[in-house]
Amino acid sequence: MLFHVTARHDVNHCGIYNEEIRLALQAFLPSISTRCKELGVKVHFAVAGHPDHVFYLLVEADDLTPVCTLLCEVPMKQEFDIKPVRSLRFDQA
Repeated sequence: MLFHVTARHDVNHCGIYNEEIRLALQAFLPSISTRCKELGVKVHFAVAGHPDHVFYLLVEADDLTPVCTLLCEVPMKQEFDIKPVRSLRFDQA
């Protein structure tokens, strides 16, 4: 299943402005690839929407549980909006 994730945080919980969170993120980020494999989550894309304090991701997993597990391991307080989505194909004329 594909899931579109919107992850929002406020300025107080932003790694750009909060040194403690920045350091925690720097320590955590190298482990994301391994955790994705362990949990069975494939990240198709992840983009940041600065300065709006938002990230957008498209992830794939068998169900929502491993997606939530992965997102909750990120060491910054965020609110998530997770929607199941499907791929569309557009044939060229």
